[in-house]
Order: sequence, then structure tokens, then C-alpha cells
Amino acid sequence: MNQLGTIKSMRNHVFIFLGLILAQFWLGMTINLEVVLPTLHYSGLSALLFYSVHFWQVLAHIILAIIVLIVSVRFLMLSFGTQSRALQIIGIIALVAIVSAIFNGIEFLLSGQFFGNSIGMAMSGVSAVVTYAVALYFLGSIFSESVAPRI
Repeated sequence: MNQLGTIKSMRNHVFIFLGLILAQFWLGMTINLEVVLPTLHYSGLSALLFYSVHFWQVLAHIILAIIVLIVSVRFLMLSFGTQSRALQIIGIIALVAIVSAIFNGIEFLLSGQFFGNSIGMAMSGVSAVVTYAVALYFLGSIFSESVAPRI
């Protein structure tokens, strides 16, 4: 894929990410406000299995998290196909934010739904959104340089 094609693909990944994270946030708020999760103290996998089997909203939240993670990894991989150090750093920061949100989500279930982990999930998601918004700036800048007529 040429540089322009990579930039367009990265832009598409950002918009896909933004749509997914909006759905993820909406679903997370629905779970937080409308779903009563029992407080359990299971180990990691046991907790995930219990909550995902018994609450379809939690299962959907987990599935969306995995998809968001895949999109973020793909964005990072594409960023290494560009010469832009800024996009590479943005890809790393965004991926760290998503992994942090996932970690906080798992800890939320394991801790008996500690509020701090809920805030950690939300703030990590917001960090990723801001990071991808900055990515759009750099992607637009690179795109305009590549299609602008040379004088």
C-alpha cells in the first residue's frame, strides 16, 4: 500500500474507532445505570465467564472491547508503515489507553465493582478519543501535503 493509501486507511480506522467507542461508552453507561450486577469475588476468567453468561450487556461490552482493541492494534501497525513519528507515537499512546481501559474493566469485575475502576475505564476511553482526535490532525496534514500541487 502506498503512503496515501495508508493514510486513508488510518483515517478510516480512526472513524471506525470513534463509532465503536461511542457505542462502548453508551453500553458502559447503560450497564452502570440500569444493570444490577451481583458483587462476586471470583478470579479473572471465572468472573468474566460468569458476568458474560448471565448479563448480555456485559458480554456485548466485552466483545466491543475486543473489537476496539483490534482496531487500535491495526492503527498502530499502519502507523509503522508511514514515516510519521507523530502517528507512531499516537498509535502507541492510543493502544496503551485501550489496554488500560480493558484492564480497568477486568479489575472492576474482580474488585466487586470498585468505582475507581469504572472511572479508570471511562478516563482511559476518553484518553484514546483525544489521542485519535490528534491523529486526525496529523493525518489531514500529511494528506494535504501529499495531494497539494508542488510549486
